[in-house]
Amino acid sequence: MSHDYDVIIIGGGMVGGCLGLALSQSSLRVAIVEAREFSEKQSDSTGKRAIALSWGSRCILEQLDIWHPVNDAAMAIKHIHVSDKGHFGKTRLSAQSQNVDALGYVVEAAKIEAVVAGSLKQSTIDSLCPASLVDYVVHDESADVTISLNGEEKTLSCKLLVGADGGLSKVRECGDFELKEYSYEQHAIAGLIKVESDEHDIAYERFTSEGPIAMLPHFDGLYSLVWTMPSELAQEVMQLPEDEFIGRLQSRFGQWLGELSLSGKCQTFPLNLSHVPNNTAERVVLIGNAAHQLHPVAGQGFNLGLRDAAILADALMSDENNIVTVLETYANRRQLDQALIMGFTDNVIKLFSTDSALFSVVRNSGLLMLDKIPLMKNQFARQTMGLGSRLARLKKVD
Repeated sequence: MSHDYDVIIIGGGMVGGCLGLALSQSSLRVAIVEAREFSEKQSDSTGKRAIALSWGSRCILEQLDIWHPVNDAAMAIKHIHVSDKGHFGKTRLSAQSQNVDALGYVVEAAKIEAVVAGSLKQSTIDSLCPASLVDYVVHDESADVTISLNGEEKTLSCKLLVGADGGLSKVRECGDFELKEYSYEQHAIAGLIKVESDEHDIAYERFTSEGPIAMLPHFDGLYSLVWTMPSELAQEVMQLPEDEFIGRLQSRFGQWLGELSLSGKCQTFPLNLSHVPNNTAERVVLIGNAAHQLHPVAGQGFNLGLRDAAILADALMSDENNIVTVLETYANRRQLDQALIMGFTDNVIKLFSTDSALFSVVRNSGLLMLDKIPLMKNQFARQTMGLGSRLARLKKVD
């Protein structure tokens, strides 16, 4: 049976685009369906957000031949400092102890999207844009995918349909996927902070009874703030005058970076956990935020999605003609990593977002043990670096 494409990817953002780039190294016929032109994406504020790239993600981008231009605009994280406000427990991870150049990197999402979009234009991938998914029907040997392209409906057939279309996934909505959602009843306040310190290669995770504070090194001597707290409190804090806002932040974060001050306006957004327990179906698979959305406390969302894309590409290029086997291989290889990251993130939030005396003792003891036991510390570092599971080897066609 002939198909228009072997693989159709709905969503050409960072995760879907990287999957397309990986598959462009194979003999597979691939199309990406994307709703918005790249220039339109860059006109909104979301592209300015900072993305924390793990060392494992760097390894994947190197295999896609796009790490060099991304690295030119990246801030290296050489240390990660984790502490609990009001307690002695803390731990510090270093790149040197892991024998790597950096534990991770901070890059603006806009830069990654620009590099991916530019590489896709030079590839063999068909980009259908502006286009959106209307519906799809799965048959024994194919999936018929109806899209709206330039205002007209068109149906294309493929062996595999990939949903990389984000948290409001149309692929997920049109399919028979169970979505589990949990609200933390928290909001995050995000913005850029000027710091007194000259050290700009340290990422901070500061836990408080109200919620965690993450500070990532940004550009021009700034730090990127993600400050989590109960939703009602977040609305109150956002209404504070600037001096009171900074005073509150300083009292909770401490003097790790010296005196703090605001650089521009902050934004706030709700925090939820959502995931699809079984993200594969007959000739359909969900990856990235379409399959799982995490709390930003550990900065693992994009890294997890990128590993989805890499493992799926690896499975497809290893067995191009057997989609059933490909999906089984993908599900088996991704299940543990996804469960570990989601479980770790969820448990950290629940453990560190309370002023319970019992939980306080547990988390403080845990941080002390983590800092003193090399094996535990090394395993924690590897998980943070995105090396908790085997990396994909993206093969190139001869």
